[in-house]
Amino acid sequence: MNRIASVALPLAIFLGLAASTVIVAGRAMPSRQAATLAQEPVYLPDVRLTDHHRREAALVSELAGDDLLVVTFNYTSCQSICGVGNAIMQELDKAVLPRIRRPVRLVSITINPTVDTPDILAEAAREWAPSERWLWATGRPGDIDTLLRQANARTADIELHELVFIVGDGKRKDFRRMPVNDATVSGVLAALDGYGS
Repeated sequence: MNRIASVALPLAIFLGLAASTVIVAGRAMPSRQAATLAQEPVYLPDVRLTDHHRREAALVSELAGDDLLVVTFNYTSCQSICGVGNAIMQELDKAVLPRIRRPVRLVSITINPTVDTPDILAEAAREWAPSERWLWATGRPGDIDTLLRQANARTADIELHELVFIVGDGKRKDFRRMPVNDATVSGVLAALDGYGS
């Protein structure tokens, strides 16, 4: 399926909701109420991941390190919201270099690690033309489950999983869940900028 077709319907639904609501824990809520989620820290476990280049690294100590980090979750055969998340990550991939002074690592982590091998992730990633800063990663199923629980990401129904973005500073070990709405890209950029140099 081409990228435009895979993104069009979920994007239209998403933008319709986003004007006044965001999707949290599988349900829509007013944007003002969901904005408080950006204030709540998220503990990211230092799980080992393998990226679409077949390189292994620990999420917090190595991929984030002393840099800024943006994490989202997807899976390669997704026909729902993943295209929207990938489009947001693609926009961030283009926007962070000229705007953010510190190095930024973008990581899209599969929620279907038994299927999404590094080779399958590499094939899916090619469609989105990620720079070296944007990695598509998988890991051991138990580690991915732990990560999803810590991120409070609802994935019980894989086809209806929620769109989640986590933004943070590896140096401070400060990671926060961002609300997802029509201003997600600018909100993530502002949060990254807020971490300073």
